[in-house]
Amino acid sequence: MSNITETERVRAEAAEGAARPPAEREPAHGPVSDGLMLSFLVLVLGFGLCRAWIIFCLGAPIIAPSGTPSHWLYLAAGAIGSLAVALYCRHRDRAVSRMRTALYRLSPAALLASGILVLVALELRSEPLMAAGFIAGGLGAGPLQVLWGDRFASHSVEFAAFASPAAAIVTAVVVALSAAHANFMSFIVVPLLSFGLLLFHGSRTGVDWKGALVPAPASAGDGDDENAGSSAAVATPAVSRRAVPLGVGKLMFSIMVFSLLCRMFDTVPTGPDPLEVFGGSAVFSLVVVGVAFLAIMAKVRERFNPSTIYRLSLPIMVAGYVAIALFFDTHGFASMLIINIGYEFFDILTWVLFVDAARRPGENALRIFGLGVAFMFCGMALGNVASHLVDSLIVAGSVQTNVVAMAAILGLVVVAFLVLPEGTVAQLSGSLREGRREREAEHHVAEEPRNADAAAEEAGEDASASAAGRIERHCAEVARDFGLTPRESEVIVLLAYGRTLAIIARDLHIAQGTARTHIENIYRKLDVHKQQELIDLVDTYGE
Repeated sequence: MSNITETERVRAEAAEGAARPPAEREPAHGPVSDGLMLSFLVLVLGFGLCRAWIIFCLGAPIIAPSGTPSHWLYLAAGAIGSLAVALYCRHRDRAVSRMRTALYRLSPAALLASGILVLVALELRSEPLMAAGFIAGGLGAGPLQVLWGDRFASHSVEFAAFASPAAAIVTAVVVALSAAHANFMSFIVVPLLSFGLLLFHGSRTGVDWKGALVPAPASAGDGDDENAGSSAAVATPAVSRRAVPLGVGKLMFSIMVFSLLCRMFDTVPTGPDPLEVFGGSAVFSLVVVGVAFLAIMAKVRERFNPSTIYRLSLPIMVAGYVAIALFFDTHGFASMLIINIGYEFFDILTWVLFVDAARRPGENALRIFGLGVAFMFCGMALGNVASHLVDSLIVAGSVQTNVVAMAAILGLVVVAFLVLPEGTVAQLSGSLREGRREREAEHHVAEEPRNADAAAEEAGEDASASAAGRIERHCAEVARDFGLTPRESEVIVLLAYGRTLAIIARDLHIAQGTARTHIENIYRKLDVHKQQELIDLVDTYGE
């Protein structure tokens, strides 16, 4: 693409963005400015209330005997409901519009039915009513989160990276301020208020949630263009018949495994919790992670790299399980706090990456978030069942706590190195990289040569020097996006030029063993296995 064409494209996109309504326009720096302030507050409060209600339901007293836990019914129903949404929206056509409208109509009914059934079951101590309330609640909770994901995807990924941790703080505050989980406010007002805020945001951004079940005319595109506020809906009019990208599938499987492992000690007694005044260790971890995540975002802003959060979350979770293996009898609450902190980092990061995936051409947010929430709820349901199993085995003396903890560590390691290596996480942040390239292109347009002589001089540069500059520029982008160290950034340039191990060690004045370690680290982060794969990745990166 020539400089003139690129210039015209950037200017056209800037003009198009300026012509959008204030509710749809993205800010130049950060998510909380000008017209997006209200959207930010609505998303943070509404999604935070949604998550708080889920915690209320999972904390509701079990009417059934202790040997027959039924919280998994809530989570299983949520997983089934979310999966049904994703399967129905697997093609990018009028099905997305129909499903969105149906969810806006049916979700409040499920939320209200769940609240009434749970409260009546608690009053009458009725096991069948409690099970029915859990099922109705799950069928409302899963799709409600999917709808909130759809609203998140109507804004930029950077917006979501600010709003998601802020919503976690709101969740913790709402839960901590609740004197008891089993009350009218917790089970009826909170979810319906969350849904009301969802309606408000949808109305502001042009979602036709009232009707629109009648297919749009053929000239209207693929029938989903009425959602003017969803960039996932307007990004492309083409029909998508593709399967879920491999990297996104790995992310979904990983969140299921991590959810299972995090919930595996929920019912195992941990002794007194000094953080009970704040809602318990799990709730307090939301505040810790939310504040830390916001601090990181405020520091890096548009330079946000998901790999950094991933590198932070895994060691924290491993440290928590090590603490369980060593100190569970004396510091059980601290061990669980550490695990929950690590998990919440990954949970917030996952939500941000789902937004990134949903905004890609040919995708729709309902499918991505439907699958994501389904996998998450499935993992939590399996973790709930595993927790009761682990508790019974520990009480019976059939297994020791440290054995379970070491098995959990093994599961984390397997996922981190085989299923979701750091390079895959970096590859998932496609929209973030595109956003950085667009800003760089805009800067290039602003700084482009002002006279024909300068432009001609640039165009007349030597071809070989231009090719070399292109490779080094691509290497710099890869190093930045995949979180390579300064030395690894030097090594990848030589690898991209086809240099051998011995030549790399000689040119950088390092031992061959050190050079080999750097190369192995680069291959792991980029999720490649040989030099030619790396060369191909660098050669086409950003194009």
